[in-house]
Amino acid sequence: MSTSSFVPQGESVPPLPAGIPLNPADHPRAPRRQALPNLLVVVAAGAAALLGATHTLPISPAGFLRFALGMIAGMNLHVLAYRLLGRFTGSATVWTSLFVGRWLGSTVRRGRLLTFRMLPLVLLNTCQVVVDRPGLRRRMWWGAALTLLAEVLAAAVLIAAGGTAAPIGWGVAAATVLLATVQPGRVTTPAWRLLRLPFGQEDQRLGEWLHDPASLAAARATAAGRIDLARAALDAGGPSGSARRQGMDVIVTLAEGRCGEAARTAADLRERSVAPELRRGALQLYACALADGIAAGHWPAADAMPSFDAALAALRADSAAAALRGTDLAAMEALFRSRPQRAERLAALAVTVAPDALARARALLTQAAAHTAAGHPALAAPLRTRAAALAPTLRTIR
Repeated sequence: MSTSSFVPQGESVPPLPAGIPLNPADHPRAPRRQALPNLLVVVAAGAAALLGATHTLPISPAGFLRFALGMIAGMNLHVLAYRLLGRFTGSATVWTSLFVGRWLGSTVRRGRLLTFRMLPLVLLNTCQVVVDRPGLRRRMWWGAALTLLAEVLAAAVLIAAGGTAAPIGWGVAAATVLLATVQPGRVTTPAWRLLRLPFGQEDQRLGEWLHDPASLAAARATAAGRIDLARAALDAGGPSGSARRQGMDVIVTLAEGRCGEAARTAADLRERSVAPELRRGALQLYACALADGIAAGHWPAADAMPSFDAALAALRADSAAAALRGTDLAAMEALFRSRPQRAERLAALAVTVAPDALARARALLTQAAAHTAAGHPALAAPLRTRAAALAPTLRTIR
């Protein structure tokens, strides 16, 4: 792999912060809560068994099919309600996807990425972030409450209608219960908004999720692959101590090819973050910065690989099973281990599930590098062309 002239020289790879736990969710400020979710699963299973035993929920292939259809409808209703209420409840859309699954194509509308995917299970999927608005806490609570009310009413109407509509209604009800109760300790979930937000004890935890206008503009620009516009938005925003501003700065700095600065800032961001999800995201960025520096020849692999391996081990030990999903980190690891065929497969997967244009462009470049390493250089050029079309100002080495 070649060394780029735009990569700053003389930087040293920053080590993982001292005392970092192997599992990024294991942090004294963010204790894990498992008892309540497990209890909810038991209660839901018991309720389903009771309904089946009393023939309220038909136990038949057709009944289960309608029940599953109802759960899908319930999930879609939930996503649609949050999307429609977003501007009134303190949320803003970064990108939108029609359907889910494999990436089929994309376009940019009014500065926001719109992707088209293969599976019509969720008709409209959006990435929404929290923005600071007057009365934010009240707005967030009312948004969750109105969404829950709409779901409950839809389920009740279908169940009351009886016949073939009843199993669909029970499916909507099941989806409502699951979505309204899952992860009550995770900031911004419906359960957290409904049950914990009103008590005024989560100001610090909510604050680290807030996007100011510059951070929001940068998030939309990077999702659309416009690194130049993202940097302009951050520079125009002026100095800020916001955690989300720092996170966006890491993403843009990394895309500009400044691996060392991005790694150091990502490590600092991880240390200041409380929410496990935000700590995990910072660790992913840290690992991506190390991967880019190693691929560029900026750091000797013998010096940087231990930190890279430790970061990936921490991500894989995370309770979130898909901690590496949507990134090209596993493919980069395979390249560093001289396993190009495995890197080709992993990079191809990262390309298909990439959440936005920037992630997809990075994965395409990694896939091109894997093809080259595997002895198929003719396959690499078209991938680099596609990556350049998605993110024309991305400066990374593959």
